[in-house]
Amino acid sequence: MKAKLVGVQGIHFTNNNGEEISGTNIYCAFQDENVDGLRTEKFFLKDGITLPKDTKLNDAIDISFNMKGKVDMVFKAN
Repeated sequence: MKAKLVGVQGIHFTNNNGEEISGTNIYCAFQDENVDGLRTEKFFLKDGITLPKDTKLNDAIDISFNMKGKVDMVFKAN
């Protein structure tokens, strides 16, 4: 999925089950046929899944999802 990166938030917390959760929330804007203008969405990147080194806000990215709908890779779009 192609999107524009508009925000990045590092997170680290302990959930109700006592598990430590760390990763990054990324906020993106993208085309959606059911929306006039752009749709925005937050995606969670678990530890081990990172943005490409030279990615900055307002860059175009390509987000890849696994079979469960979770983000498994992020590439910088051309």
